[in-house]
Amino acid sequence: MNDTSIMLLLGFIGSLIAIMTPIIKLNSSITKLNTTIDNINHTMDKNEKRLDEHGDRLDNHELRIDRLEHK
Repeated sequence: MNDTSIMLLLGFIGSLIAIMTPIIKLNSSITKLNTTIDNINHTMDKNEKRLDEHGDRLDNHELRIDRLEHK
């Protein structure tokens, strides 16, 4: 190998490193974002279930009050 080929190879490797570093950081950021969104969705589903149960309890409570008032 002559000097030109070695310099060309080193330049190519250097440019690959310069390109791959931001891509790897972007990939890790996207992974963290996906995890965060999944956690938020899980929390929202859990809270929605609790609110539905609470609404059902309130509706049942109103029915019980109506029954007691009409006795």
